[in-house]
Amino acid sequence: MLVLTYTISILLMLVLPLIMAIVLRRFYQVYWIVFIVGMLTFLGSQVIHLPLNNWLADVGILPESPMLDGPPLWRTALILGLSAGVCEELARAIGYALLRWARRFEDGLMMGLGHGGIEAMLFGGVLTAATVSSLLSLQGADLEALNLSSAQLEAITLQTEMLTASPLYAFGPLFERLLAISAHVTLSVLVLQAFTRRKPFFLLIAILYHALIDAAAVYTISETNQAWITWLVFIALLLPGWFWLVAQWKKRNQELKVSGGTAPAHAPLSSSLGLFLVSTRKEMLYQWRTWRVLIVCVVMFVFAILSPLLTKFTPQLLGSLEGAEMFAELIPEMTVVDSLNQHIETMTQFGFILVILVGMGAVAGEKERGTAGMVLSKPLSRGSFLFSKYFSQVLLYLLAFIIASAAGFYYTYFLFDEVGTGIYLSINGLLLLWVLIIAGVTLLGSTLGNSTGAAAGFSLGGAILLLIAGSIPGIGALLPGGLLAWAGQIAAQSEGASNWGAVVMGIVLILFCLVTALGIFERQELK
Repeated sequence: MLVLTYTISILLMLVLPLIMAIVLRRFYQVYWIVFIVGMLTFLGSQVIHLPLNNWLADVGILPESPMLDGPPLWRTALILGLSAGVCEELARAIGYALLRWARRFEDGLMMGLGHGGIEAMLFGGVLTAATVSSLLSLQGADLEALNLSSAQLEAITLQTEMLTASPLYAFGPLFERLLAISAHVTLSVLVLQAFTRRKPFFLLIAILYHALIDAAAVYTISETNQAWITWLVFIALLLPGWFWLVAQWKKRNQELKVSGGTAPAHAPLSSSLGLFLVSTRKEMLYQWRTWRVLIVCVVMFVFAILSPLLTKFTPQLLGSLEGAEMFAELIPEMTVVDSLNQHIETMTQFGFILVILVGMGAVAGEKERGTAGMVLSKPLSRGSFLFSKYFSQVLLYLLAFIIASAAGFYYTYFLFDEVGTGIYLSINGLLLLWVLIIAGVTLLGSTLGNSTGAAAGFSLGGAILLLIAGSIPGIGALLPGGLLAWAGQIAAQSEGASNWGAVVMGIVLILFCLVTALGIFERQELK
């Protein structure tokens, strides 16, 4: 029950911001690019905000750890609130400066949903998954053997007790993120006033309001250690902003009513779903008729059976070569762990190249040939057009992995007679998610490029940057490389914390790529 409730809570933190943005688009003519810029403003603000807090701790203005004695709590809370307010609201203002045409009330709502939405996905979904998976792995363990300080031991013990106290506690992070999203929406509309009314003091008000909310939250949770009290304080401070936001919403609707503006026409959801399925079927037929289904499945099949074969017979092959007998004797006896590690390495190396080759022309190729404009002249929406391409690739790689996993498991079991079904399926599930992340990056690159060559460059560059980012301390374990590390840990059957944070981060990366691709594609002119 505990795992189920946390799973539901985490999934809602991932999808609710997108659902709210979709609902907003059905009432107002607002573009996804505003949502994307909102996400980027949050990410950009954290690039400054987190190092700034670290520097303030280094110079002694902030305590190095909340568990250590230091400056008065009210001063620490105020400084933390101001650093968050300055960084995030200035980043939001830069976002509006870049989108010079985004000056309507609904643009402010969309900006706030993007800003608060990516925060909910990262600080809500990803960190909750990482924390819960780590705490669950500590259940029944001897915490005193971990060489933790008394303060750290007390904190972990408290978190573990709260985790197992009641399954309903799983929805606490979700409720907190919903409050935070509403705050970001209010602050985004407030910052927008600095541009629409040409009065910069609205930006100052937003910074101070943000600082007050964050400072009160930090002070309350540190002083009381009770989440519900913090939520009550949070709601009390947000109430004036909510009333002001509702007044602005009514004013905007009145303006639309007077000017004769109407909500944009949208096809019924059932019709949109039907067109999406038709487009997906078209994509699958295209992949079948161009032999891509056969090629991908055969390539995956071959590499899946090569891993156990090479692992098993490499020493014998070296021993059969004249003059290489001495090297064969140096190679230790190969085990199922070596075979599984070889499987992980082979599937990622060749899968990386295969995914980019298959997906780089998905959108760019149709733009280059001029067929995208012809297809979209029909009732098919750009979202259905784009998502059907990704979904067809998901089905393709799922089929290829099922075939490859069955063959690879048979050969591994036949040659080593030790592999467990659960272990092999878990490894391949993580590899499939890793492949789908690269496929999402490739679709984004294909959307950015106007030619297949340019799309290949964008896709390859984006995928390489994502893999390089895995070496960044602190966050590298949550990026795609963390999936491969967890797969290697499963292969070795070594004890350690599961890395569900990397799994959720993988889903966030896919959603980010898809939404960004749609926002860019929505604004592109097609020939």
